[in-house]
Amino acid sequence: MKKVLIIGYGDIGQRVSRLLPEHQIIGVSRNNNTQDRNTSWHQWDWLSGRSLELPNEEISTVIVILKPISFDENGYQTGYLKAAEIIIKNLNQSFDYQKLVVMSSTRVYGEKNGRGITETAAPQPDDFRGHIILEYEKIMRDQSKVEPLILRPSGLYDPKQKWMQKFINSFETKQHSLSSKESNRFDRNILATIISNYVAKKKLAELSGIFICSEPSKIFSELFAEQYPDKNFEDFFIASDHSGKSFDFQKLIASNLMG
Repeated sequence: MKKVLIIGYGDIGQRVSRLLPEHQIIGVSRNNNTQDRNTSWHQWDWLSGRSLELPNEEISTVIVILKPISFDENGYQTGYLKAAEIIIKNLNQSFDYQKLVVMSSTRVYGEKNGRGITETAAPQPDDFRGHIILEYEKIMRDQSKVEPLILRPSGLYDPKQKWMQKFINSFETKQHSLSSKESNRFDRNILATIISNYVAKKKLAELSGIFICSEPSKIFSELFAEQYPDKNFEDFFIASDHSGKSFDFQKLIASNLMG
C-alpha cells in the first residue's frame, strides 16, 4: 500500500491520521512524538542540515504543515522559507509522490483585498507574515513535481476549546481590545476532513490550486452571547467598529472536499 507522508506532524496531522484508519501514515516532525495506531513517527529537524532518512517507501501523498520558529520576521523566514527549500529538495530527491498538500493561511490577504475575497483575488498582505507565507507558497508550487493543493484556512479553532471561555475564566479587570468586530475562523476538524477526503477519494485526485477555507464571518458580540447569555460583552471586551476582510468560500463548497 502506498503511504501518506505528513511533514510537520502535529495537531492537524493527528486529526487527519484518525480519519484515515485504512491508510498507513508516516508522521515527520522536528520534535513531536505523538502518534496514532496507523502512524509511524520519525524525528527530522529539517533545519539541522541533516537529510530526511526514511525506509524505501512508496509515497502517494505528501502533506506539508509548517509554522514559524518564532513570531518575528526571522522566525517566519526560517520556519517557512528556509524550511520549504530544504523540505521540497528532500522530497524531490527521495519520493515519486503523486499529490502534494500545502498548508497556508488567509493571512496572505490584507485589508486592501476588502470583503468577499475569492481565490481569484491577488493577495495584498498587510505585514511581513503574509508576504513570507505567500513566498512560501510560491517555493512549494514552483519546485514541486506536481501541482499542489494549497489550502488557505482562516484562524483555526477547536470547537471544544473556546478562547473566550479561557479569557473570561481568567479575567481580572482589564478588558481585551478587539481589532475588528468580526471573527474569520475555520474548524480544525473540518480542515482535517478536507485533507483526508483529498487523500482517500479518487474523484478528488485531480484537484489542485488554491482553496480558501473559511466560515461565514461572525460578530464577536454574537459569539459571546452564545456562550454567555447572562453576561455583558462590554464588561470584558472593547468592541471595534472595523469590519475588516471577509471571505467567499464557494469554491471550497463546490469542490466536494468537505464531503
